[in-house]
Amino acid sequence: MSTLVAVLRADGAVQFANAALENALGLSRRTLEGVDFSTFFTDPALLQTALAGARGKDFAALRYEASLKRQHQDPVPVHVSVADAEQVGEILVELWPLEQQARQDREERLLDQAQANKELIRNLAHEIKNPLGGIRGAAQLLEMELESRELTEYTQVIIHEADRLQSLVDRLLAPHRHPHLVGDVNIHEVCERVRSLVLVEYPQGLKVLRDYDTSIPEFRGDRAQLIQALLNIVQNAAQALTERIAEGEATITLRTRVARQVTFGRQRYRLALELHVIDNGPGVPDAIKERIFYPLVSGRDGGSGLGLTLAQTFVQRHHGLIECDSVPGRTDFRILIPLP
Repeated sequence: MSTLVAVLRADGAVQFANAALENALGLSRRTLEGVDFSTFFTDPALLQTALAGARGKDFAALRYEASLKRQHQDPVPVHVSVADAEQVGEILVELWPLEQQARQDREERLLDQAQANKELIRNLAHEIKNPLGGIRGAAQLLEMELESRELTEYTQVIIHEADRLQSLVDRLLAPHRHPHLVGDVNIHEVCERVRSLVLVEYPQGLKVLRDYDTSIPEFRGDRAQLIQALLNIVQNAAQALTERIAEGEATITLRTRVARQVTFGRQRYRLALELHVIDNGPGVPDAIKERIFYPLVSGRDGGSGLGLTLAQTFVQRHHGLIECDSVPGRTDFRILIPLP
């Protein structure tokens, strides 16, 4: 469970703590047993009052907000629920970190949005593709009948624009066409491949820094799709750094870490890969910050708005998720993928 759970005796002493609570407090279950649970809150009186109400049967369940103290870390704001447990004389306390709850809500919106986008794109692309072929074919037939060179310029415009739209449609449909080819993936090989491709494209003014945790194990995945997903994100970052590249001050950092006991995509995982792409650019514009993974949404002139959409699709095929945290001077795209 991702919820922090404690079962208390009537006097407020801990009788049971689940793994999520152990993890949050940085203390083992054995250490917690028998300790007054209210001492782990910045305001112990709130829990003590709630426990008194539970003992007096003043309510079936009481909810309030508090701050939970942690070992060597800042307190975390939590939503607390206090209710009678199944066993007489026991009280059940559940806690949800507010930041975690907000993050889970955001992840669920991203997943639902991605599924809706997938269906919309697939249907729309097929609807556009059929008449496009007819328009292009009609323009070619018309061009064969024309004798004036000036008029054939117009048919060439029609053919060229039809081809451009066809290319866009093919890119929209690309993630749904290619099979998922699973094999052993070393994430640092993926990072190095992307790094070399970007540095070829931007040989001057851009530094791509490495910050790797080399202990990360291989996992099963589609190497080509992960390279494409990471490349799309890194290229986006490089394009946002145009001014800093010209000044010779542009940096992109590729950072890998192992996250433990994390919840995303509505599931809890013991281990997960955290891959960060961090740049020192101007940041994502506020106007599109909540919509950057939508198809055809772009923050720059001439952008197709498909790069991040395709990246999110490829990562979700690995049961993962991409998040973005951006302020002027620092944008951090974080890729999360479960590890074995």
